[in-house]
Amino acid sequence: MPTLLEKIVADASVRLPLPTGQQPARELARYKGFLKVESHRLKMLHRAGAGGREICQARAAVLDVLLRYILNAVEASTSVEGKMPPPDFALVAMGGYGRGELNPQSDIDIMFLHNGDTISAARGKPHPYLSALTDGLLYTLWDIGLKVGHSVRTVDDCVKVANSDMQSKTSLIEARFITGDERMFKYMETVVLARCVRGFEDEYIAARLGDQEARRAKFGNSATMQEPNIKNGCGGLRDFQSLIWMAFFKYRTRSLAELQKRELISGSEGKQLEAAYDFLLQVRNDLHYHVNRPADVLSKSIQPTLAHNLGYSDRSPVKRLEAFMGDLYSHMRNIYLITRTLEQRLALSPHPERRLPSFGELLRQGRHRFQQQLVDGFKCIDGEICPVSGRVFRDQPRRLMRVFLYAQQRGQKLQAHLAQMIRNQLSLVDRAFLRDQHVRETFLEILNQRGNVAPILRAMHEVGLLGKYLPEFGRLTCLVQHEFYHQYTADEHTLVCLEQLDRIWEAEKAPHSNYSEIFRSVERPFVLYLALLLHDAGKARRLGKHSEIGGQLAVNVAKRLGLEAATTHTLRLVIEHHLTMTQISQRRDLDDPSVIRNFAAQIQNPEHLKLLTLHTFADTLGTSDKLWNGFKDSLLLLLFHKTMEQLTGGTAFIRAEEKQRALLADEVRQLMADTCSEEELQAHFATLPPRYYQIHAAKDILADLILVHRFMRHQLVDEDKALEPAVDWHNEPDRGYTAVKVCTWDRHGLFSKIAGSLTAAGLNILSAQIFTRNDGIILDTLFVTDARNGLLANKEEHERFEKYLSQALTGDIDLHALIGRQKVARPLYQSLEGERIPTLIRFDNETSDTRTVIDLETEDNLGLLYTISQALAELDLDIYVAKISTEKGAAIDSFYVSESNGAKILDADRQREIERRLRTAIAPLDGN
Repeated sequence: MPTLLEKIVADASVRLPLPTGQQPARELARYKGFLKVESHRLKMLHRAGAGGREICQARAAVLDVLLRYILNAVEASTSVEGKMPPPDFALVAMGGYGRGELNPQSDIDIMFLHNGDTISAARGKPHPYLSALTDGLLYTLWDIGLKVGHSVRTVDDCVKVANSDMQSKTSLIEARFITGDERMFKYMETVVLARCVRGFEDEYIAARLGDQEARRAKFGNSATMQEPNIKNGCGGLRDFQSLIWMAFFKYRTRSLAELQKRELISGSEGKQLEAAYDFLLQVRNDLHYHVNRPADVLSKSIQPTLAHNLGYSDRSPVKRLEAFMGDLYSHMRNIYLITRTLEQRLALSPHPERRLPSFGELLRQGRHRFQQQLVDGFKCIDGEICPVSGRVFRDQPRRLMRVFLYAQQRGQKLQAHLAQMIRNQLSLVDRAFLRDQHVRETFLEILNQRGNVAPILRAMHEVGLLGKYLPEFGRLTCLVQHEFYHQYTADEHTLVCLEQLDRIWEAEKAPHSNYSEIFRSVERPFVLYLALLLHDAGKARRLGKHSEIGGQLAVNVAKRLGLEAATTHTLRLVIEHHLTMTQISQRRDLDDPSVIRNFAAQIQNPEHLKLLTLHTFADTLGTSDKLWNGFKDSLLLLLFHKTMEQLTGGTAFIRAEEKQRALLADEVRQLMADTCSEEELQAHFATLPPRYYQIHAAKDILADLILVHRFMRHQLVDEDKALEPAVDWHNEPDRGYTAVKVCTWDRHGLFSKIAGSLTAAGLNILSAQIFTRNDGIILDTLFVTDARNGLLANKEEHERFEKYLSQALTGDIDLHALIGRQKVARPLYQSLEGERIPTLIRFDNETSDTRTVIDLETEDNLGLLYTISQALAELDLDIYVAKISTEKGAAIDSFYVSESNGAKILDADRQREIERRLRTAIAPLDGN
């Protein structure tokens, strides 16, 4: 049976030869037809499960054949001027095309290599014949729809460009002969090796390592990003390729097989890398076929489709996604970890004389290699901890854990060979190892070194020991998280949380420094680190609340680690409540004494509160640092301080709060000059709840005070504006939104009118803060963006809102009709295939003594807040406090409400009526 290449060549021999005397430019249909047929053949092979490399190499072969036939036809139709023979040249493939790896929509890069003698002495230009060939080929390729990068160079030109730019040098060492004068091509290869590679090894490798570091940082420094870049991200194709390039400069090898033959890498490493690289090429092929253009980023919206295309056949889009992305993350993680290890082992550094032993040499070396033993079978060399012999762990398995404590205590990294030894000897982590008290004590000691735990646990995870020792954590490895706000897999999220906790220890800048004192006062840091390590372990079960399951798993871990009952109770409590502080601080009224009292009863004692506060902060920043801001930070700290006062019975925080308020008043007094009176200042500070002063700086309070002054002036002086609210706009470009403040008299349904007017004006509401003074004046701040493009609000939108709100307050406008005209360019929530965010409505009568809290979570849509608030107004419910939050297309809102007579909503029938009305109102917004 003919091979794929033989089929391509045979098809070309039938389709591509031109009739005698025919010009290539007149045969575009012939070339397009060949390209279409062969591209379809490759697409069908891909759909049938062909490997990534097979398809990429076949596409390169198709282009090779096509270019040869076109160039031959161009040559046949081009005459030589004068009696000079045709100049010698070679057509050369460059870059990815030169590697022979061409994804379906990737551009091709070619070079015409020629002898400098063909340049006209008079004009300094290439020979007319050569120009005719290049033009004939290039124009034909462009006309049939190919994107082609090209260059025309002599050998000296190649040397010059290679020594001026790392990328060009890389492209030239991958150059591949297509057709023409092969001796010229071989000569170019020899010259480039002599003049651009030899003597440039250290320079090239240093530049390549610098590029690696910058590229990895740019794309998230993690191989498990929610929307990975499979070419440039950590563990992507470029990591693999960079290893091959650097190894060529160091050892003149061109493949993993050659490295393996020279015992520079192990057989298992080679197999893992080859499998991972092939898988990533296959994914990139499918991505190109799916979007029909060059692409590298796997966005969430197309991941389920690619999973289905690549043979992940579960009916559920979620399960298809889990299986596909789990495999992808495993392969990218393998590339990332193994290439990093090999970069160290192969001594890819500017100091070749300090080359470390090869993998084979390490296995053969004896104890005599290291004469000076540091401790317990290990020695430190140049910041790395190294083994004395290949039997260091077999002689004493406990060292598998102890070596990480030594590395932590001495600030050392694991030598690449040592890391590989641990991976190869994880079978020593047996039942006896798990039950060994000495190992347990070593592990807990590692966790007790506050401020320096995350790097060690990451190192343990990278070699596989952490998941082996704590299988509850191991099950999170490459586990896909569907929550829209998570940007990492479950294991990477956990490690990032630990890094955030470490940063608190010696932090000098906010927000981390706000928690340093709390961290210093924690008596047993190992409990906090262990809680963070296990807080998402319940997600691996996929059933029930992960916090409750995690608490149960933590009890099992505590038993294996020999923790006492009280410590086990603390560990379980922190894990089971690790979401509670976020929910209370951001969704509850912290001025309500019952909120603080009930939370304190749950947490039980000050130590639990400290642990939970630190855990909440680290967990939130480990989820996504983009979700944290000064407002959320102040709410969390406010909840911490108020709860601490409740638990300790002290009044220090209350006194500090009163002192802070007095200082704020003095600061505002100094800032306000003649803009407002002392009487207005005192009234403002006397009529607002305490939480107002916790989250507002003096300049913000002054802005509110001036707004109130403006509103009251309308009432007293401008009769024509007596019914108009006072409105102030402020752009926050660094945060990506506009803050709009509204001051007016409180009245039934007011919040609905404000939200509706904003939506009708073409603005999307991200979040809101609502404050009502005791004298009936409201100060509402809403954070908005242009609903069409997500940009800051513009002047026209300002004017429309103020006009609509004034009309809405007098009842002279149809907000529903205006909102119906608004269009959003793209959905606020980018869902997976066939999935929506479900609408959840809960009634909470425990949090507040006087009001019912309605918690509502749903998919955000234009007009949602208006719809909800209007429905509550029509139900004759009064909104006392609204906690509004929108994150990545999900609305998470809480409303403190009461009946018109001030009563809580306790009747079950009334609750069902409210829920039914809310669902009916929300349903049309998302088309469901």
